[in-house]
Amino acid sequence: MITLADFFTYTSHYRTGVYHDLNTFEWLFPIFVLFALIYFLFKYKDIFKNNKLLDKRLRISIGLAFIILYLSHYLLRYAIYGYDTLILPFQLCSISMFLAIILIFTKNRTIYTFVLFTGVAGGLLSLFVPIIGYDSNYYRYYQYMLAHGILILTPLYFMAVHGFYPSKRETIYAYIMAQVAAKFMLVFNYFMGTDFMFLFLDPNKANKFPIINNFGGIPLYLIWIELVTIVWFVLTYLGITFLKNKRN
Repeated sequence: MITLADFFTYTSHYRTGVYHDLNTFEWLFPIFVLFALIYFLFKYKDIFKNNKLLDKRLRISIGLAFIILYLSHYLLRYAIYGYDTLILPFQLCSISMFLAIILIFTKNRTIYTFVLFTGVAGGLLSLFVPIIGYDSNYYRYYQYMLAHGILILTPLYFMAVHGFYPSKRETIYAYIMAQVAAKFMLVFNYFMGTDFMFLFLDPNKANKFPIINNFGGIPLYLIWIELVTIVWFVLTYLGITFLKNKRN
């Protein structure tokens, strides 16, 4: 029987070695719900597009819920570990979530483009290959699934309802921002021994993340990451531009 205290257990499985695997339903159901919401968002976008008050209320409601999900993660970790590298919001999804919250309330186009490319990619990867350490008996599971789901939906909402489409210049700028963040984290991880964005120069990190060896090991796997990033930005921009022109 899971107690309330157990439900809010928030220790890092990297620190404890305790890992609760997801069953098929726990893994696939959030993905199914996400794609259903994306479908209905684009199908019924005019409801929000033609009603500014409804759009504003929805953004505020989702934004506040997003803030609660975002802050609860770091507050619960802080309650356990205090001032520790675990409470630093330096993962790509963490950075994208922070910016997505700002986007929801400000409708900033520059932020939008960055969140579109990094948030959707990071969010989808996190849902399809979840590394949570907790199943549906724990709050962390719901925090993880909901936060990443909102992260993906946020830029898509602005695309569907507000007509935000990335220009070539904005796409290049977003790529440069991502590169700056990645290079900073590469150096930070090297000196602090952390794992943010899974970017490493220390060969010993391959022992903790053995999948890296399948891509040439450290540092060769970084070349693969760079190539995948470039392909993602180019294909996403071309795909969105094609859909935009087809719609017009």
